[in-house]
This record gives sequence, structure tokens and C-alpha cells, in this order.
Amino acid sequence: MDDLIKLLYDRIPYYSILGFELQEISNGRAIFEIKIRDKLTQYGLIHGGVLASLVDSICAYTAISLILPKGYVTTIDLQVDFLKPVSSGRLKAIAKCIKSGKNIFFCKAKV
Repeated sequence: MDDLIKLLYDRIPYYSILGFELQEISNGRAIFEIKIRDKLTQYGLIHGGVLASLVDSICAYTAISLILPKGYVTTIDLQVDFLKPVSSGRLKAIAKCIKSGKNIFFCKAKV
């Protein structure tokens, strides 16, 4: 996990800017948390792009947990369904790999 935390903050500074906190990572599963701050909102609600980045990032780390250090991952498709607005507090994103192939991983996240 320490290697992934280092990768998170050293190689992907975007995560630090958004305030993503890696809470847990294991074989095909990961958890991020984020505190909602004013700079991440639009008209008082968390910006949809922040939520999409959270989902994209947690799914990437879920897949990475299965292949690091041999490889890395890149998103080829992302679908985010927004079910309700959020304006304050902390968000927890939990993801798991639902299918892993030779070249493509399918991951699902819930925030």
C-alpha cells in the first residue's frame, strides 16, 4: 500500500489538488475519501467533474492493485450516474474489480 500511496501523490499530483485520500487498497478493491470544500463546488454542490474524477480514479486504483508493479492502467470507458446532489461533508468511494482480463479490467464504484 505504501508504494501506491507514493504513486498517488508523487506521480499524480491531480489527486492531491482534489484532496483524494487513499483509505484502503487490496487485491481488486480500493477505497478513497474526499472532503467537500468550497473550491470543489458549483452553486453550493460538489462539481460533477470532481465526482467523475473520483469514480475514474478509484476504479483505476482497483485495477492497478491487480497488476502493479508489472503494468499500469488507462481508462477506456467511464459511465457515471448522478443520483442526488451533495453539498457538504465527506464522500467515500468504494470500488471493486468485477472482471479482469488480459488487457481490460471492468471495475465498478459506488460513492
